[in-house]
Amino acid sequence: MSSLFIPSQQKAKLDAAAAAKAKTSYSIPTVIAKPAPSFSQSLNLYGTPASNTRSASSTIATPVKTATAKKAPTVGPITGATNTFIPGYGGGDTSGGTVVTPGRTVLRTVTNADGTTTIFYSDGSSETVGTPTPTPIKKETTPNAAYDTIGKILESYGITGLASVLASIRDEYPEARSDELLSLLQFDSRYNAKFNERFAGNVARQKAGLSVLSPGDYLKTEESYKKVFTAYGLTKFNNQTYYDKFITSDIASTELTDRIQLAYDRVLGDDPVNTAFKKFYPSLGLGDIVTAMLDPVNQLPDLERKVKAAEIGGAALRQGFTTISQTATGMTVGADVLAQQGLTKAQAELGYGKIAEELPQAEKFSSIYAGQAEKYGMLEAEKDILQGLASEERKKRRLAGLETAQFGGDTGTSKASVNTNYLNRTSGAGQF
Repeated sequence: MSSLFIPSQQKAKLDAAAAAKAKTSYSIPTVIAKPAPSFSQSLNLYGTPASNTRSASSTIATPVKTATAKKAPTVGPITGATNTFIPGYGGGDTSGGTVVTPGRTVLRTVTNADGTTTIFYSDGSSETVGTPTPTPIKKETTPNAAYDTIGKILESYGITGLASVLASIRDEYPEARSDELLSLLQFDSRYNAKFNERFAGNVARQKAGLSVLSPGDYLKTEESYKKVFTAYGLTKFNNQTYYDKFITSDIASTELTDRIQLAYDRVLGDDPVNTAFKKFYPSLGLGDIVTAMLDPVNQLPDLERKVKAAEIGGAALRQGFTTISQTATGMTVGADVLAQQGLTKAQAELGYGKIAEELPQAEKFSSIYAGQAEKYGMLEAEKDILQGLASEERKKRRLAGLETAQFGGDTGTSKASVNTNYLNRTSGAGQF
């Protein structure tokens, strides 16, 4: 008995049976009918075979048509699309699939170039789902020679990699002039990252409240630095990092030259000073000296003091005083102490010249009158002549007085000659 209405329970059973059948059927097999055996027959009056006699040769009397079951269509790759297979029960077998609706098995899916997906079913049907991605409308670019010009300008500045930035500006300002484009690239925060990277010194100058150099002036300043370093053989300083640092510090090429000359002329060009510098500061090489001189904030003041100490030490070495030292000892005041007190190279040269003239006799008399007067040696001479200490001058006068009283005018060492040797100077630190 049939009914148009199928109860839900019965329908569920039917659906499950259909699904099971679909899972176990990977493809519809091809059925080929077996050929009929060959035989000879004769008909009686009623049209029925009278007898069947099998032929020894088994030839086919009548060809039998081969029956082939319908196959699911084979779908090849689609140009411009990506094949995406849904795994079947065979663990990746593309001929199987997952049942998405009762009685329909997905063979495979294809992702199309427009973003849609085509689903191919085992019954030969297919459907395309999804919303096609709209094709973007190509925007017409207005011809503008300014963009070609700005490209050449940026190339001369050494700025590259701005194609996308210029494209963005062109979308916003298609009619911009080259000078307007340059302003946008230099000052507009949307577009000036590359420009600020190339002219980093200007960014730092602006933060420090200094005026910003034009690109042309910036490049000229860099070139002047390059010439100075090349002239002195300091090629390791010829790079963008140092250029940006000097421009940030507002150092002109003339000042740069003066600082390098401080190293070459005041230290390296003067053998005694160079010797004293190496003796006082053995860990500092030429590169350290030049680097410090090019750092006006952190290193230059300290280096200036060291150079002055070396110049004082050089003046002492020039007069043969090898006991000179950087710091104070029991035999010398110390070149560093004298430099901090403001003694200049010129004053040191005069002072140690005077000490070289007076000290031999002073030491001799100091030895002779050891029990009658205080000692007067190199340390006392530096305090007397270079620092202008009255106490040390009195020691020298005392020795001169003892020598005069001992021999009067008969020894060849008259009072006048003693005074000439010991007292012919002006007092005070640095006064000769």
